[in-house]
Amino acid sequence: MATKGRTGRRRKRKKNGNYYNEHGRAIYEPEYIALFKWAKENGISFGKLRPACFTQTGRGLMTCKKLRSDDLVISVPSHMLITSKTAEQSHIGKKLAKLKPALSAKNLLYVFILHEKYREKRSFWYPYITTLPRYFNTPAYFSEKEIYALPVSLQQEFMCHILTVQETYKELKEFFARHISALDKNFVEFFTFEEFKWVWCVVNTRSVYKPDITNTDKAGMAATWTDDNYALAPILDLLNHTDVAEVQAGFNQENDCYEIRTLSGYNKSTQVFINYGPHDNRKLLMEYGFILPKNMHNTVPVSKDLVFSLVMPEMRGISQRKRELMSCNQLDKDLCCSEENGLSWSSLVLLRILAMDEDNFKKDWDRVLTGESLGKEVELRVSHWIKCLIERVLQSYQEADKGIAAHLMSHNNLSVNMRLALQLQYQEKQILENALQMVKLS
Repeated sequence: MATKGRTGRRRKRKKNGNYYNEHGRAIYEPEYIALFKWAKENGISFGKLRPACFTQTGRGLMTCKKLRSDDLVISVPSHMLITSKTAEQSHIGKKLAKLKPALSAKNLLYVFILHEKYREKRSFWYPYITTLPRYFNTPAYFSEKEIYALPVSLQQEFMCHILTVQETYKELKEFFARHISALDKNFVEFFTFEEFKWVWCVVNTRSVYKPDITNTDKAGMAATWTDDNYALAPILDLLNHTDVAEVQAGFNQENDCYEIRTLSGYNKSTQVFINYGPHDNRKLLMEYGFILPKNMHNTVPVSKDLVFSLVMPEMRGISQRKRELMSCNQLDKDLCCSEENGLSWSSLVLLRILAMDEDNFKKDWDRVLTGESLGKEVELRVSHWIKCLIERVLQSYQEADKGIAAHLMSHNNLSVNMRLALQLQYQEKQILENALQMVKLS
């Protein structure tokens, strides 16, 4: 899907002006006062940012002065980032390092954070840990009924996510069982599945990327994200995400700090945002536990199997030449439908290739990629397939509606997870209905 330029983002912001310009209500809870005092005393710079509550996003950070483009929003020195190195250098980290087999960097980070939570006020990190969310809205916290309220194509991903959490916990419990004599028995008892589920979500939903300068390529670029790159950043992780925030975020090796700079202005008393990247609401829910009311990156995935099940009855097969073109251009990737553009470029090109007979394909295959007309017969066939494909995907949402309606009639108070699942269903159904309307009008 084509990305929007700065002008497009500004239009989007104007459309959702109340989202950006809503004034916050300052939080004066003792835990947050202690957190900000502790952060300032230990070198975290946050200017005139204050914790606040907002109607649409809940807790976030409010600026008490006007911010301009290129202003530094937050700076967290490396010694205030919780990383696998922090865990390794801790008392429990040094104790665990003597045990075999060695824990992975990420598992060590989980254990360290839970151990600090277990230590309560004895921990240096106590002011930070006490303000972390007590529960999350990521897959690990979804019940079976809540999972079945999700779009069908997302349910299996949620189940795989839950299985990953369970298997990691099992692995750590087996490690503790082997070395029980070397560990604090009270901590081992504290290390329940509920506590592990919590720390797993803390690390995986709130971490920033900190490059390992000892693991870079010849050009000085950081390697791909590994277990060593997870870093929890106090204060910074109170920033909420929006798809239109323009920020510069990253680790500044010159001053050894993780920094956030805004590339757009903010009025006094409004919420300051961060941008996690061009994520649709599926990814936001899976990885962070929330969705946006309006998300410019929203798409509905279309499976390759569904595409071929639709078109193959009208074909005699797919030639090797067509398969090579599909593979070379990775046309089985990014098969999806968006509200603004309908079917993605990959989906349209794939259908156009499949719609051409072999003689025309040998002669005009290059015109498929440029979007030139392939003749009335081919274009009509493609239009028919597009309509049928969207209707097929939409049908799964309409069938799910019946089960959801029955659930709603028997439950007056919906959980947050159930509301998120239903909102996602509704948003994706709207995308498909709008796309179908576009096809019919064209």
